[in-house]
Amino acid sequence: MEYSSVNFLLSLGLITLVLFIVGLIGKFLKFPTIILFILIGIIFGKYVHEDKTLEHLSEIGIVLLFFYLGLEFNIARAIDVAKRIWVVGFIDLFFNFFVPLIVLNILGFEFLVSILGGAIAYASSSAITSKIIVDEKRIANPETEMILGLMVFEDIIAPIMLAVLAGFLSGQNIEGIVIGIIALKVLAVFSFVFLVSITFKNQLAFLIDKILNEDLFILFAFGGLITFAGLTYSLGLSEALGAFLVGMLISETGKSEEVEKSMLSIRDLAVAIFFFLFGANIVLDEKLLNIKTILVLIILIVISAVGKFLTGYLGGKIYGLSKRASITAGFSIINRGEFSIVISKLSPTAYLSFFGVYIFFIALIGIFFAQYAPKLSKLIVKPKQHK
Repeated sequence: MEYSSVNFLLSLGLITLVLFIVGLIGKFLKFPTIILFILIGIIFGKYVHEDKTLEHLSEIGIVLLFFYLGLEFNIARAIDVAKRIWVVGFIDLFFNFFVPLIVLNILGFEFLVSILGGAIAYASSSAITSKIIVDEKRIANPETEMILGLMVFEDIIAPIMLAVLAGFLSGQNIEGIVIGIIALKVLAVFSFVFLVSITFKNQLAFLIDKILNEDLFILFAFGGLITFAGLTYSLGLSEALGAFLVGMLISETGKSEEVEKSMLSIRDLAVAIFFFLFGANIVLDEKLLNIKTILVLIILIVISAVGKFLTGYLGGKIYGLSKRASITAGFSIINRGEFSIVISKLSPTAYLSFFGVYIFFIALIGIFFAQYAPKLSKLIVKPKQHK
């Protein structure tokens, strides 16, 4: 069935209003709206599967989401954080990429699907983690610097991982794709953005200042972002990688805050629809109702939760945090979200439902642990009694 433009407008309008209502409920309950958007997608998703235009709109959500991640740090900060956090970052890679990969392979998954599963299990949700830290007024907590540093590390690694996986999965003959070519493409794109930053960042900052308050600014910013994201996609990489690098480029100009505010409404709409449509893609088919699949899901969820906790705890101790702060860090990063969703879209059709359900439950469990992390750490490490 082909949808007419009237049906598309009606669908988009109704979806937006429903997301507004559940967003208000989330604000009232102090519950992250991302999970509610996904849940509404699961409930009402079957009514929108025919509309491909909505799918394309959600892709803009991916682009804007990674663009905002890129705005959070410039190239110099990325290098500085990488120097300080790299040990924690490699602990993170081991526990949350390689361990799930190995476990899935042992459980009988094909090697490429196991790699995909490891990538899905890898990154914590920057959106969920940062939102809870702000909402719970934990910005000044001792563990927050390390948590945000790890988010930055993951935000650098995740787009590269996504680009490599997209390259492997895009070809008809997977064996014919040479990983070195993909790596060279990634290096070329990074180098291009770095050279533009060095050569034109002052001119770009001047241009942004001149047109920031003009109606044309949104056309310039949005058009440039979507164009570069489309360019990286046409190179066989990921649109998310292109968007991430454009964010870093804008950050280099010192105008990230102004640009962020100007595009906030577009991002919130597109991201909300993106999470809604992700939920719509979670189909609870009969294959998920057998004991073996449920056990595999439980195993993957458990090793993912434990892996992130160990990353936060061990990483915190290495970073110089106290035992309690390290435990708080471990509980705060269990959630998965936007990056896992993007990676899951690359999975074969037979695994979409499996990985979708995994992400939903690990995000839900992660939100619970993150919100109560300080209280849980106090229960585990009792405050010292002063005589």
